[in-house]
Amino acid sequence: MNGIVKTVGLGAWASLVALGATYAAATWNSGATVEIVRSHKKLEGLETRRPAAITVPMIAGGKLQGYVVAKIVFTANAQDLHDFPVDPQPFVLDEAFRRIYTDGKVEFDHLSKYNLDDMTTGIKDAVNARLGTDLIVDVLIDELNYVDTNSLKQTAGNTAVTDPASVSSHQP
Repeated sequence: MNGIVKTVGLGAWASLVALGATYAAATWNSGATVEIVRSHKKLEGLETRRPAAITVPMIAGGKLQGYVVAKIVFTANAQDLHDFPVDPQPFVLDEAFRRIYTDGKVEFDHLSKYNLDDMTTGIKDAVNARLGTDLIVDVLIDELNYVDTNSLKQTAGNTAVTDPASVSSHQP
């Protein structure tokens, strides 16, 4: 009988130590400062939207030179998005299309880097101006690719299907 009491007592003691350690670990201050907590609070309530990619034709000298394919991501306050009467996604995509299409910096013989900060800030500011409120918090570039028409023609020529049975289809 004495052995059973010792075993139960040892089990109860181990359980209390485990619960105490868990409580201490959960409430222990890991060195977080007020500034860190505030910076995390800014991100609370943000919703990220990932619209479909846009394809922007690039025309120079009256000829189609290629396409820019861009995936744009934007963030906004979730409650503001829910309360806003219009979906801002078409405005973001339209503004991104306009920025890329009319950007005079694209020279096909001398491709250079885009200033992505200027582009994303310009998209955000223009969309917020069109909507009449600061709804969009940030605009991000997920992907930005250029495909010239010559590579499209080469790809199309190399992928001609001669045997219809060799084409596989994927259905969800």
